[in-house]
Amino acid sequence: MSMTTDPRYIAFTLIEAGQKPFLPLDRAVDDAALSLERLSQKDRGLCHAIVFGVFRHRGRIDQLIGHCSKLAFDRIDPKVKTILRLGVFQIVFLDRVPDFAAIDTSIELAKSICGKKASGFINAVLRNISRSHKKIALPCLDKNLPGHLAAAFSIPSWLGKRWAARYGKEKTLTLAGALMDLPPLTLRVNPRKNSREELIANFERTGIKSQITRFSPLGLQVGTPGIAIPDLPGFNEGLFQIQDEAAQLAVQVLAPKPCENILDACAGLGTKTCHMALEMGNKGNIMANDTGESKAERLNSEAGRLNIDIIRTTHVDMAKAGFNDFSSYFDRVLVDAPCTGLGVLARNPDSRWKRKPNDLIRMAALQQKILNGSANLVKPGGVLVYAVCSCEPEETTQVIQRFLDKRKDFSPDPSGFEAHLPFFCESGIKTFYKTTFPDHLEMDGFFIARMRRNRKN
Repeated sequence: MSMTTDPRYIAFTLIEAGQKPFLPLDRAVDDAALSLERLSQKDRGLCHAIVFGVFRHRGRIDQLIGHCSKLAFDRIDPKVKTILRLGVFQIVFLDRVPDFAAIDTSIELAKSICGKKASGFINAVLRNISRSHKKIALPCLDKNLPGHLAAAFSIPSWLGKRWAARYGKEKTLTLAGALMDLPPLTLRVNPRKNSREELIANFERTGIKSQITRFSPLGLQVGTPGIAIPDLPGFNEGLFQIQDEAAQLAVQVLAPKPCENILDACAGLGTKTCHMALEMGNKGNIMANDTGESKAERLNSEAGRLNIDIIRTTHVDMAKAGFNDFSSYFDRVLVDAPCTGLGVLARNPDSRWKRKPNDLIRMAALQQKILNGSANLVKPGGVLVYAVCSCEPEETTQVIQRFLDKRKDFSPDPSGFEAHLPFFCESGIKTFYKTTFPDHLEMDGFFIARMRRNRKN
């Protein structure tokens, strides 16, 4: 088998790419689309399982390597370490691959990438792990909670300590366990083309099971064993769009209306932008802003698939934005700000190993600037929604509190929040924000706050 058709070699390249600090794993996978298309469906599935499995279980994998290697873990060459991780994942977590096959293919991979000497070392470590991994205990839960969280749930030590101090041991264990589960595939129906009931029936005709989401009136959770998203019935026709339920609720609380002028300040690939357009019946104007021009191309392609034509794209740095960067004020502004992504570690397992404690401070400072710049563009009486896929106070409640302390021209909007997300509001308690956690409600960890610009006297 040549390198170009070897699923393990492609997995190796994707794991190497996904370890780069500023390259998300899903972007690396997208960039490797041509290589993946050359693989059979079976090999493509194996490659995908290895790549995401290595990141999801890296804590336990690294513990086993450290225990079974005569060379100190920190002294192992990075490429050798990646091949070891690839092999250990197959031995410990992938039942369909026999141990001997995992070892032999890892040795061959090492010979072509690292040389004969490295292949001998890898052979010794993997055979040792094959013999003994079931006997190697996890760090003691009571005596070493951070170590246990790292090995059992791939929660980095700094984050495990942080959550334990904030939530306590039991809540932290529940949260860490939930982040090891594969998140459900959730989509949002395109109401301009079909209803949720019609899409359910369409899926059922092809043997695909689905169920309605708990809160979003347009959401479905779908079971898709072995089916790629573009191959789902109705995808090419634009009958739905992939979107987690928590993200759907961010647009629901923004509540865009037909013929309004709306700004998506950090549009990214435009999933929420398209959601807004559909809520507006494709009537009005949406300015989708993001600093990445390549994202705009994909956004326009997605809008075309959904038959949307009211979106315009721009590339303003919202941390430095002024009114002159746009031609008007906006009725509603959504700030789905860049963040650490610590609420979506189940969906993006590579982020576990890229985030550092100072990222929270760095991202919070950026979020503050983006929120303030975006707020300047909200018309008097208009709505401002702030959202991040994080549950950490520095990026959520603290950002909002600092903003409201500084910007006396904005106020919390509990009545608007309750009107659009009543299921998150307790009787007699006024709130204008909500944090969802990934250990319940079957949705991502997410924060949403709704505010309104005061009308001028």
